[in-house]
Amino acid sequence: MNSDVIISGGGIIGNYIASRLSKNDIETLIIEKSKENTAPLVNIRTLTLNHFSKKLLDDLDINIPYASINQIIVFDGDGSGKIEFSASEIKEKDLSYVVFFNDLQRELKKLVSKNTLFEQQIISISQEKSLNFCDISLENNINIKSSFLAGCEGKNSSVAKLCNFEEIADNYHQTAITFTVFSDLEKHNQAYQIFSEKGIFAIMPLPKQIDGPSHTIVWSVENKKLNDISIDEYVTENLSFFEKKLKIKMTVASELLSFNLSNHHYKKYVSGAIALVGDAAHSIHPLAGQGINLGFADAEALCEEIINGFEKSISLDKKLILKRYEIRRKDMNLTMLKSMDFFVNLFKSDNLYIKVLRNFGLSSVNKTRFLKKFFINQAVGKNNI
Repeated sequence: MNSDVIISGGGIIGNYIASRLSKNDIETLIIEKSKENTAPLVNIRTLTLNHFSKKLLDDLDINIPYASINQIIVFDGDGSGKIEFSASEIKEKDLSYVVFFNDLQRELKKLVSKNTLFEQQIISISQEKSLNFCDISLENNINIKSSFLAGCEGKNSSVAKLCNFEEIADNYHQTAITFTVFSDLEKHNQAYQIFSEKGIFAIMPLPKQIDGPSHTIVWSVENKKLNDISIDEYVTENLSFFEKKLKIKMTVASELLSFNLSNHHYKKYVSGAIALVGDAAHSIHPLAGQGINLGFADAEALCEEIINGFEKSISLDKKLILKRYEIRRKDMNLTMLKSMDFFVNLFKSDNLYIKVLRNFGLSSVNKTRFLKKFFINQAVGKNNI
């Protein structure tokens, strides 16, 4: 069995790559370990798409409900510092778009299910001496030869492990809690983010549903605060703090999902004809909601380089094609990772002088138009690739 491009992992990023390449008549095959038909999940987990990511999906005719955000207000819950980001400041209608993870995964999966081997996993990978082809073995003795292999399995990528990519990882010692709420927040297109001793708390609008919840919460809490209390108890005891800060009422509408927060990146994204993409290559703190957008930017850069290579000549050096992808994406992703780490460390500090400094910094940036415009353009994806 042969395929132009093998994609390990049938998640959102892997399915996007397969859809994008197939549109350009490049043969793809997805290797996915889960079953084809799984029970539908309740909509709790959300993703925040920037302009760039949404356009990529629009180009594939992906049509799912979304909630637009045209203003984001960020403030220090322990002080008076505040920044307001508005779409009007960059002459746009919206800043970002909130979608349900399940909706996006379902629609992308529809486009590529015929190109997917379900309940399969790569167990070995070898490359020819030229490094221009991959030989891939699956669990049931299926062997596949491919021009390119893209690892898109998210964190703990099997492709990265099988190919001995060198990883650098760190633990934030925080837990992310996400759930949906009914809220009386007046303006549906507003989002808020609060940094406080209770954690980093974000509230964003949900796509409108009949009798459904109105907002999603993403709340990052220091693990030490959860040592002697359950997550459910912590939310019950501390949600009122943010209700008072925002002057609203919130009623929990779903179960609470939680996961440990850590970051990682690989020193190299590419080895011969093999590339790591999205969370398989890097992960960051969710405080800015940029993880999925970095993944889409990776995926599009990879697709552009592969498509360009096929259009010119398939005899082109595969290593060079993928190296261009790595050059375009690695430094940008690492800069974003370091930026998120800086903000996480800045806002979790209990030092009085640091608190004064960050309040001053928030207020100063809010008064500086060119700085605000720079941050907004970064967030909406105008400088992605």
